[in-house]
Amino acid sequence: MNLNKLTIQSAGRELATKKLSARELTENCLAEISERDGELGAFLEVDARGALMAADQSDARLAHGEPRSRLEGIPIAVKDNLLVFGLRATAASKMLENYTASYDATAVARLRQAGAVLIGKTNLDEFAMGSSGETSAFKITKNPRDLTRVPGGSSAGSAVAVAANLALGALGTDTGGSIR
Repeated sequence: MNLNKLTIQSAGRELATKKLSARELTENCLAEISERDGELGAFLEVDARGALMAADQSDARLAHGEPRSRLEGIPIAVKDNLLVFGLRATAASKMLENYTASYDATAVARLRQAGAVLIGKTNLDEFAMGSSGETSAFKITKNPRDLTRVPGGSSAGSAVAVAANLALGALGTDTGGSIR
């Protein structure tokens, strides 16, 4: 079974019944990112170490019957204009390429509180100002269904991460319709 093709709901059931571990699910997503993201450009940063640590913590909570929510153990990607403590937050701009977040955005803090596994930061149109996924200062995000077409933007990386089964869910932002 290709674990990263599960829905959040079905993965949650597998985790709750211990047919699957959060580590297995996270490792599967990380392997898929490693294999496919060079071509797709969905991620600007992957936090494999942090994700595996979070997955192990989630597995411990699940083993003790203490899941925090339905997102417990679920690998989630975060658009790179949202702050994740300790990770770069570039908003896909060279201007911010050395900025490291000193705190979590509220949405990210809530994901952590829910037990989600944060797997990495996704690409976007620079400063979320675009509609194609082609204006990142670092790389172009490609449509996983047809590499000759754009995936849309500005949340292109988040959309591609989910559509290409690199993560089970992702946060995006919506200023002008990018995640609709």
